[in-house]
Amino acid sequence: MKKNKRTLKERLQYEFDNIMSRGTVALIGLLMGITIIVVGIAGLAAVLSGKDGSYAKMVWVSLMHTLDPGTLAGNETDNLVFIAILSVMTLYGILVTSVLIGIITTGFEEKLKRLRKGTSRVLEEGHTVILGFNDNVYTLLNELIEANSNHKNGCIVVAGVQEKEFMEEEIAAHIKDFKTTRVICRSGPLTQAHILERCAVDRSRSVIINLYDDAETIKVILSLAAFLKGKDLYREDLYITAAVTSEQNVEAARIAGEGRAEIIYVSDAVSRIIAHTCRQPGLSNVLIELFDYDGDELYFEKIPQLYGRTLKELLNLFPKAVVFGIRREDGPHMNPPMDTVLREGDEVILLEEDDGSFTLGAQEAAVEEDLIVAEGEGRALLPETLLILGVNSMLPLILAEYDCYVARGSVVKIVAEQRMELDEASYRNIIIQWKESEGVDPALLEELLADGADDVLILSSDGLEPEVSDARTLLQLIFLRNISEKGHKHFTITSEMKKSDNQRLAAQIRVEDLVIGSNIVNLIMTQVAENRELQALFEDILDEEGSELYMKPAGDYVRTGVPVNFYTVTESASRKGEIAVGYKQVRDGKTSIVTNPLKSERVVYEPEDYLIVIAED
Repeated sequence: MKKNKRTLKERLQYEFDNIMSRGTVALIGLLMGITIIVVGIAGLAAVLSGKDGSYAKMVWVSLMHTLDPGTLAGNETDNLVFIAILSVMTLYGILVTSVLIGIITTGFEEKLKRLRKGTSRVLEEGHTVILGFNDNVYTLLNELIEANSNHKNGCIVVAGVQEKEFMEEEIAAHIKDFKTTRVICRSGPLTQAHILERCAVDRSRSVIINLYDDAETIKVILSLAAFLKGKDLYREDLYITAAVTSEQNVEAARIAGEGRAEIIYVSDAVSRIIAHTCRQPGLSNVLIELFDYDGDELYFEKIPQLYGRTLKELLNLFPKAVVFGIRREDGPHMNPPMDTVLREGDEVILLEEDDGSFTLGAQEAAVEEDLIVAEGEGRALLPETLLILGVNSMLPLILAEYDCYVARGSVVKIVAEQRMELDEASYRNIIIQWKESEGVDPALLEELLADGADDVLILSSDGLEPEVSDARTLLQLIFLRNISEKGHKHFTITSEMKKSDNQRLAAQIRVEDLVIGSNIVNLIMTQVAENRELQALFEDILDEEGSELYMKPAGDYVRTGVPVNFYTVTESASRKGEIAVGYKQVRDGKTSIVTNPLKSERVVYEPEDYLIVIAED
């Protein structure tokens, strides 16, 4: 069998293609080589034409005419052949110059384009890496920027599949003040090792995975683990923070992270927040205060001089910090028994302005005994009525959590286009009533509220786009507010929204609570990314076991209508086995929530005011 021979033309074309693919430098080299050959041929032709001079001189003259076409005007015209040769070289020089400029310009543009795409490796250390670019990234960036405000030269690297220029423009449009933090963007597939290396993941402090899809999140976690292990860079202090929406994927994500990933179960966290908030208006704002970096945050403080003191003794030792509990080797203990002793090695869980910003009181707390209300039997828990508009995948979790805290016989009315399968037999305290309805029907709302309802909860639909779902929620809010004002009915309204941008519109309708699930989860993620030990504490705050955050009438703790300091409030709460965190006041229709108040400041509480406390029930 004969082999196919390559022709000279094919070989030359192949070699030319190879040179062209090598970039700007190779093209300039090729142009230079052709110019040397052409100049050499021109020099030889000049000698053969009978022109006086050596071959080297003729080559030099030809080269000068190639590089400087203007020299042709000064040549002698006695040898027409020589003039023709130089004219050709001049025209060739014009062509070479044009091509050279084009090559250099194209190469420079390609280099700029590559630089704009962010193909260089980040040279930072101790930075935070966010893998994934979507609407959630702005909350993450805002919180991390705030967290870095006390540090110089903070850095955040954002990687996404979008173009680098697009990500930079969007970030600049949403964030006006970067304070001391620089944000660097990189573009490419998030599971590729060269992208992870480009983001300097191996030298980062923590990695946040910001993706909507659980499968993609787990895939990125696996890629991170493989990248770090392959380079022997799986450091103890480098960890991953991610959120998943399905319970069955939580354990899979933890396995993929090989013990280095802090996984937040989104549906569980948001459903618990919604369940608590719809019974206690304003509670979502308290949780946001705890989870964000604007104001006070939770820190673990080791204070050796307090070893041997009981929790009750610790509570009023801090003029401007709230003791949440004690952290030991087995994890955080929020609001343990008041006689719990702080042992050597234990840390105090403090709500304070910044890490280490606390001060210890120089004198004994000024507790006003005559203003403390004596502990009684407490108020009897009465059945409640909750109206839920809409259903989504979180409804079973919300109802299960709600069932743990209400009195037996409480009614939950659910309005939806079709019934959802629920394990109603498992509920101990609530009775479910269904009403099927398509769309938003103001007449039906008025009919349901005529029978009375303590609280109204609006849930976003899983099957609608975020903007469409939020638009429907806003319409329902308008109808509910109109019914409330027209019929002089009082009920609290809690709404779940998908996009934080729509929160501003909902605020115009004076809604007690707006629960934006993704926003709250992002706040938790940034806190955990800065300190992974907070994950267990946040879970303790949100779960039904042990103590939780509650709002209780201020009159159950201190006398109303007279000024009282927070030392006295703290002492009164501690006698009930509770920790006072702050208070909620309503004045002229406006609600204000204060956490971690200055304990020496005297405040007048009215009967409609509430204290924010950590309690078991």
